[in-house]
Amino acid sequence: RAQIKLAQGSSQPPPLLGLQRVQAPQKLQATMKHFGATICAVGLSGLLTPAAGVLRGRPDASLSQTGIIDGCGSAPKYDNTKTKNYADGRATKYNVETKKTEPVVFKAGDMIDFECAPGFSTDGSKDGAMVYQVECTENGYYKPKGVCVEASKCGAVPAIPNAIPTGQKVKGGVEMGCEVGHSLDGENVIAGGLGKNRFFVLECVEFSGAYKEFTGECKPYAFVASSETRRLYNEVAEALFTVSCKGSIKTAFGDKEIPAGLDNSCKGFEDSAAACAGLVTKIKADFESELKAREEHDKAAGKEWYDEKDADRPGIGEEAQTFCTELWALLKMPSL
Repeated sequence: RAQIKLAQGSSQPPPLLGLQRVQAPQKLQATMKHFGATICAVGLSGLLTPAAGVLRGRPDASLSQTGIIDGCGSAPKYDNTKTKNYADGRATKYNVETKKTEPVVFKAGDMIDFECAPGFSTDGSKDGAMVYQVECTENGYYKPKGVCVEASKCGAVPAIPNAIPTGQKVKGGVEMGCEVGHSLDGENVIAGGLGKNRFFVLECVEFSGAYKEFTGECKPYAFVASSETRRLYNEVAEALFTVSCKGSIKTAFGDKEIPAGLDNSCKGFEDSAAACAGLVTKIKADFESELKAREEHDKAAGKEWYDEKDADRPGIGEEAQTFCTELWALLKMPSL
């Protein structure tokens, strides 16, 4: 199996991260399954992470049989807060029905109640709400619906356009961050960087009991266009698909057996089903003819084994490359 890893991340994104998903079409997932490849792309501003066993560092997350991330794993951990229900925050639980100790995990759509630590609230005021929810999204990561801010004499954090509190504890104020798609200078925010053009401190003037006016601005910056995202997706997916597809056919050729999943590779193609069936018929014919030619070559040479560098020995490499390339042309996401 080929694995392409383009981005790494922590167990779950902070409130500001804002992951975007690029989901492989259902027919692509089904077809790739027959050739030993799985795609479930999760991207950060256009960067893709094909989930060929790599779930953004989540060893406790899982893939469904269709290749879609299934669940978020154990409850996340954030500063200055904990799960309101103690059982939700445990790593394991005892199942009275199976009589086994099992991990505590959450599925897509599950909501977990979190409670701020004493001295913190969701808006930074001393009498503010202390409970918020965290959602397990279908993309396999947790999305907090709030954040715990240290309560101060300045009261609730004022609303600033396109900015929200990060929950990080700082002396003399509240750390804020521009929302996804915005920065302090209108330039792209570098993923994994220090965030100098994204984060700022809203100073609390205790003498007056008010926050110092923020004179800056969280300005919008351009995202990667959807057409560019699809182009990147197609390039990454094509490399993964072609390597897996060609490798499966060559392995089967070495075993002298047509790949078992070949006849099922056109399921779900709808309007392009006839073209796909034609490709399958041709590769099967090429497979049989090349296999026969190899057997005759081996018999004529009178040897029981052959050097892999024997240029004259018939093979299926070129035919497999053509088949996989043309099949991908029927599968790939359309350009915009």
